[in-house]
Amino acid sequence: MMQANQVIDAYVRDVATCLPRARRNDVALELRALLDEELAERARSAGRPADKAMAMDLLRDFGRPADAAQRYHARPALVDAADTHHFVIWAIGGAVVMAVHAALNPGQPDPGGLFLEWLGVLLLCFALAGWWRRRHPTRFGWTPSRGPDWMPRPLSALSLVAFVVFPVAMYAAPMAFARVLLPATLSVDGLALDPGFAGSWPRALTMALLVAMAVQFAITLALGRQPAWLRRIGVALNLAVGTLLVAHGAMMTPQHGVFVSAQANTVAAPIFLTVGGMMVLVALYYAWREWTGIDPAPMRGEMPAA
Repeated sequence: MMQANQVIDAYVRDVATCLPRARRNDVALELRALLDEELAERARSAGRPADKAMAMDLLRDFGRPADAAQRYHARPALVDAADTHHFVIWAIGGAVVMAVHAALNPGQPDPGGLFLEWLGVLLLCFALAGWWRRRHPTRFGWTPSRGPDWMPRPLSALSLVAFVVFPVAMYAAPMAFARVLLPATLSVDGLALDPGFAGSWPRALTMALLVAMAVQFAITLALGRQPAWLRRIGVALNLAVGTLLVAHGAMMTPQHGVFVSAQANTVAAPIFLTVGGMMVLVALYYAWREWTGIDPAPMRGEMPAA
């Protein structure tokens, strides 16, 4: 039968295994001394020597070894509490993308399994981000922002030019776009659009929305800022274009799709799904930011800045 001191030793050992190696010896010595003192006090109060039952009663009050270790060294959560809202937004965004894909392509893999995989990837990414911030706290310090309206004209001009080149020009004329980028020795005939897709309403609507996004960048350049109404239009456009691109990829098969070439459809389908999915996720994130954003009122008696 185990003696009281053996029970205490086993408990201290299990607590120490839950701690970082550098802290185990110090915590074990401190905890062992505390438990010995508490056990001796209980034995004096009971007027009998300490035994296994008395030691077990004492340790039940201390809780599980993992709980006791947490009091000495708090283990962080996999997802930091401050990141919970971001985690939820990205999880919901992934669910939306997969639901659209499943609705348009019911023969594909189970969306429930894909969603669980997505949650696993998110959990790993957020856990690594939290670990990195704790290891390097000074690299991610807070810096004041200029507000949601701020958008310098050089950045607006660069964004407008980049967007017109990609994706507007690429989506409008993929063969001509590829001929500019690729050597003349490479054939780009596989990028010819499927006749059924070229005159379809999804292509026309996507092209119109891409042009509208370019116009949004142009308005931002002209204004030198992004007012709230323009930001909200941008969120709606990103969400619409992202959903359409997901639909492009979901409906694509080697025989029928965006391109005449079966190989081009096979290569392009995951690209459309990925780009569209990311646009939906980004749109949902910025929609959340618009919904939660406020302009703090001045303090009582404080005059607004001139």
